[in-house]
This record gives sequence, structure tokens and C-alpha cells, in this order.
Amino acid sequence: MLGAELRPRRDLAPPDHRFISQCAFALLRWGGWLEPLGLVQPEERLLYAWLLDSPTVHPACRVWARTLRRDPARLVALGDAPNWTARSEGFKRLLEGRAVTADPWRLFPPWLRENLPLPPGGGSPKSRFVELLLALQKRPSLWVRVQGADETAIWSELTASGIKPWIHRRLTVSAKLDPDSDVHHLPAFTRGQLEIQDLASQAVGLVCDPDPGERWWDACAGAGGKSLHLASLMKGKGLVVATDVNAARLKEAVRRARRSPFRNLTTKEWDGRYVPGKAKSFDGVLVDAPCSAIGTWRRNPDARWSIDRQAITRLAETQAHLLHVASAGVRPGGTLVYSVCTVTPTETTEVVRNFLQAHPQFKLDPFPHPLMETTTNGTTLIWPQDSDTDAMFIARMILTK
Repeated sequence: MLGAELRPRRDLAPPDHRFISQCAFALLRWGGWLEPLGLVQPEERLLYAWLLDSPTVHPACRVWARTLRRDPARLVALGDAPNWTARSEGFKRLLEGRAVTADPWRLFPPWLRENLPLPPGGGSPKSRFVELLLALQKRPSLWVRVQGADETAIWSELTASGIKPWIHRRLTVSAKLDPDSDVHHLPAFTRGQLEIQDLASQAVGLVCDPDPGERWWDACAGAGGKSLHLASLMKGKGLVVATDVNAARLKEAVRRARRSPFRNLTTKEWDGRYVPGKAKSFDGVLVDAPCSAIGTWRRNPDARWSIDRQAITRLAETQAHLLHVASAGVRPGGTLVYSVCTVTPTETTEVVRNFLQAHPQFKLDPFPHPLMETTTNGTTLIWPQDSDTDAMFIARMILTK
């Protein structure tokens, strides 16, 4: 909604768009700490939200401070605080003695606590949950990948333009950029050789591991990010059929495909009832199902307030249905991949376990972890605090008969 309001504003430059969006996201991220304070003036809410969220003091903060008769020189940004204690103590200093309850759980819906599995790590359960919450509160990193070009040349091109890529140590086609980088105006992006895609989403394509010349179906393609990655991994050979119930999102997939160097991707609106085309005709099927999207709360902080605890059960039913229908498209010996950008057991391990019980012709297919030097049992859960990504659950299955 915010993007729709900002796009027609030709008087606003890209940095202005980013600043307004960042302000809105900061208010959504930190509302749980700000609401109990009963702040009346908008400048006060914006000031505290920005300082909690950002590692820098924006010039607008000084304007807001003067409006509130505060000394701008005493403002301190807390967005890069190393832990919850440092951030809450800094917040109390900003409030100049006003009482505040800086409990990290207040920043999330009450149902989250009861739907989280224990995160990995060596500390106490409490410390591991707190670490996850801190990761979900951070501004998202900007991950990109190279497609249809030599990655070394693209990274050199970016460096020459003043943008330094942090290249992933295992995935040399993937890199993290400064979050404020204007990727859409880079020559490599306009040529279709650079694509914005979170590293966890890239991991899904790597688990699919398609070969050139194969036929793949991305059942819930949305805006086409994973479909394009499949097309890239297949080196433009074979076919990727991208379907979705949302025709508007598929139009975005078409636009992105036209910008890319690949012509092996086609789109089709899908009602979620039947295989598009002939059953058992795909070498691989990806079901990136709709979910509670807890894993994307860094980039979409409003999403945490848009669903309730009852939605988890409803979503799991939808996921089970989509997985059942899509599985009919897999040829014997073919691959079925299920992914969701969330962490709840109801939407992840339980969906896969129930599917395998109902479909004994499928079995888990172990795969190397796409981001780490380990091997999985056929499923993995990527955590934001481990890889600086969205959270993502991925399961790979094979049709044995």
C-alpha cells in the first residue's frame, strides 16, 4: 500500500522513497515498545522508532529533535546495538528517565511464542529465543545473484561503480550489498544479469538442483524469483512453468523474465486444483507454499500483525492441499520440493510428515546443505541468525514408484 502511494510521486527521489519506507517499517517494528509510552506528537514517535531501528542518525532526526526542544547533539542511533540489553539501556537513556518495559517479546504477536521450535545454538533455550528475536528485528540485508554472466566481471563492475559486494564464501554468484544500494539503476540489473533475491530463497533453487533440458513446475511462483533462478540453473535450456493463483503477481514474473537473458520460462494462471498439462510429466515440482511468513518479518514487519494464531492451522491445510495436487505432476524418479518462509512446526515438519504418510510412493531425498558444509536428511531449516537471511524450511522428496 505504501509503495502504491509513493510510486506516482515524481517529486520524490529514490532516497526519499527509501527514507519514508524505512520510517514506516521502523514504526511497525518498534510499536510494542512505543505504544505504552503514550507518545502524542508524531515527531516523537518517528524519532524514537528511527533511532531504535537505524545504525545512523538521519538529518530528519535532528529536525524532529528541535521540534521537541531536544538537543540534536545528544541523539544516539541504536540500530547496530549488539544485543537486547545494549538496545534497551540505550532506549532508556534516550527517554531521559521515563519508565519503559523493553521486553523483546512485546515487539511480536503473543501467538509467536507458542508456535516457535527451539532455535539451534549452544546457549540456554532463553538465550536462543532471544537471539532469534534480535535477528527478526534487524533491517534485512540486500542479497543479489548473478545470472547468465560471469560473476567475477559483474562484481568488478559493481566495485568500479562504488558498490562493494560481500561475496558469499560458498556461493560465488551471490553477494550482499549495502542495504541502501540503488540496484534497479545499475547497468548489470537493467541488462538482466543481476537479480535481487534473498539468500534463503536462492537456497531453495539450489536444493531443487535442476539440470539443463529438464521440465520444472514452480506451482506457487508469485513474482517469479525462484522460477527465474531455476531457469538460470538450467542455463536457459529446458522449460520452467511458473503458475500462481494471483494473475497480478504473475505479470511481475513475466516482466522479470523479459529482462532476464533466459527464454525457457512460461507463466500460467493456476487455480490450485489440477496439474497444468499432463500428469507425471515434470522432472521436478517446486511448491513454495503460502505461509505465516515469519521468516520474512525483517523485510515485512507489517506481516507480523496481519495474521492470528488460527491462521497457522488454516495455512497448514492449504499447504497440504497444494502439496497433494502438485505431487501428481512429478514423473517417476522425479523431484518434489516443498518450501515455506516460516519456522512453525505445524507448517514445516508436520506438513511433510503427514504428506509422506499419505503418499508412501514419495520418500525424503537427502541433500547437501546449500549454505553450509553439512548434509541434511532431506529437510533443512535456515535460520536468520545463522545466515543473515530470511528463515526458510526446505524439504526435498523423490517419487520412487
